[in-house]
Amino acid sequence: MAHIQLLDELVREYLLFRGFTITLKSFDAELKVDKDRGFRVDRIVDQFVIFINNYDLQSLRDLWTHFDQKIFTKLEYEFIPGVRKLESSLLKYYLANAITNNKSDKVVDFFTKMTPEIQGHPEWKDWFILPFIKNPEDHPVFSVHFTKQWQDAFLVSLHNFLAIIYQVMPQPVLASYEEEATKLRRLQEENEALKHKLSALGQVSNIVPDAVPPMDIMDDFYIIAQETPSSGESQGKILKNFIRTIGGGIPTSPILGRKPQSHVDESGGVQKHHSSKRSHASQASWIKYGNSTFFNFSAESVPKRSLSLDSRSRKGHRDVSTENDKRNAKNDNFLMLSQEQMSEHKVSIMQCKFNINGTLVASSDTDGVLKVWSPSPTLSIVSSFHFSTPISALCWLKNERFFLSGSVDGILRFHDAKDNKIIWELVPDESSVLKDSKIITLCCNHTERHFACTALNEAKKEAKLLVYDIKTHKLEQAYSVGEGGPDLTVNCAVFNHNGSLLIAGCSDGTVRILDIRNGDCLQKRLVHDGPIAGLDIAQDHNTFYTFGSDHKLCRHNLAQLNPEPVWTATLPGCSTQHGTQCFSLHQNGKHVLIACGENGTNIYQITNCGLQLMLHLRDHKSPLTACDWSTANQCATCISAASDGIIRISTILTP
Repeated sequence: MAHIQLLDELVREYLLFRGFTITLKSFDAELKVDKDRGFRVDRIVDQFVIFINNYDLQSLRDLWTHFDQKIFTKLEYEFIPGVRKLESSLLKYYLANAITNNKSDKVVDFFTKMTPEIQGHPEWKDWFILPFIKNPEDHPVFSVHFTKQWQDAFLVSLHNFLAIIYQVMPQPVLASYEEEATKLRRLQEENEALKHKLSALGQVSNIVPDAVPPMDIMDDFYIIAQETPSSGESQGKILKNFIRTIGGGIPTSPILGRKPQSHVDESGGVQKHHSSKRSHASQASWIKYGNSTFFNFSAESVPKRSLSLDSRSRKGHRDVSTENDKRNAKNDNFLMLSQEQMSEHKVSIMQCKFNINGTLVASSDTDGVLKVWSPSPTLSIVSSFHFSTPISALCWLKNERFFLSGSVDGILRFHDAKDNKIIWELVPDESSVLKDSKIITLCCNHTERHFACTALNEAKKEAKLLVYDIKTHKLEQAYSVGEGGPDLTVNCAVFNHNGSLLIAGCSDGTVRILDIRNGDCLQKRLVHDGPIAGLDIAQDHNTFYTFGSDHKLCRHNLAQLNPEPVWTATLPGCSTQHGTQCFSLHQNGKHVLIACGENGTNIYQITNCGLQLMLHLRDHKSPLTACDWSTANQCATCISAASDGIIRISTILTP
């Protein structure tokens, strides 16, 4: 990433040339406070060390949170334990440094501020006695963290981790101009060499310039056409193995061992892809100190930037027919392990959602009953709430025990699932914007500072998009989604990775991208012929999907200005109704669970040009109202709810 500094200078030169002095001043000001340090890994690690040596816990946490939200959240779900391992080691390094320098007040301050976040985590269970131990450097639990070898190994591991991330992360087109210029220059030189070769052969054979070239010249052109850039397969394997080992060395998902899959081509035939074996000569080794494992990575083994993480698929349209679904339903890559029912609800289910870890499910029905329950290892009810009006919207926070609910009479509540209590409740009064309104949708941003909701006043045919502060539960701003009339409603919404953008699916079939900092509608995309019933964003935070009443599932690229979907898949027979959770993305972003109409509940694999049916789940006897799924204990747990109050739980072994 050393060329980033050159790009910064080119941008400054361009702004100065155009006379954009105000923009140039803003650009220079942001460069001075750039937390990424120009993507120079050595400077980033040095900044972490400076905060540790200055005992600046808040700045240390802010810097890690910046990288967590900007980069680490884009990694695949199974890599999160490895990232958390590095974060835990960073905090333990901070404590060891404070104790070594006799800063006992900083140690007490650390546990005062960090206890709500680290309590309950097994790796921190023994560390709460640290302030009360004399000579902790001699204690068998803590001694390894006070050694210079462990601290140096941790800094090297952090350096190598960030270096690999920066090497394989997608970059803007401007950053690849040098690579493209080199490729173009090489092709021009090869073209000139071939022209000279053709001219020489023409003179020998006494042929005119317009004649057909000999066969060996055509073979040369054929060889050029076959040359393609090396794929990022080896780089991806290095990154996966590296992060998996940080997290404990045990694969957390059978997805990593997936075999090449067959897929249906455009003509309906089946093509099998055989992966070629590749070797990667890298000088990498593992350093182990106590219970901590670090990665030693030499400069020769750092991969070049891979474009596989930013693959841009061509736009395509594909219809998924019922006959093809039945023919492909039996697939060896998915295995149904068990199915059971949750029958605590007696009436139609309105909402049914997993928490972020997949350990708890919150479900609500039309009688105002809200249940929080655990689907595994055995089905058990954790907490129950009973309200006078139905709960129409649910949203889990990043913390696995807290969630928000919204009712049909405009009441917002913040719940603690494990303690079975309501932390705060916002009841609309005469002056409230929620008076006589129904909560349509709820979504939380990843920073857990704000949440957004849509309030619909059906009598006035007026809908409002509202953003509240979670801690103070106060209204911060009411947004306008743009032109569309007073009855325009946001049926579903989701925040991007840093919480600055809100992607909203509206009742007029449009997707509107809002800047929550100033309330502006940055872009409007007309993608469906009718209301949008569902919206979800993938783990890369650049791809999102919408499902509409026109029976179409559309894939979009948030980074592209083109308003057209990347591809559209039509599912005949699928019908949606207002408030129905009709589809749910898997955490890996490669599969989707769709529950609608006569097709029942199906798992599809997402390809570059559409959907491929992987598994058909058992149908309900009543119309479907909600679905969701999560990964836990090496298996995928799918839930689908129906209007008869039955929630079906399917445990599936994923590829």
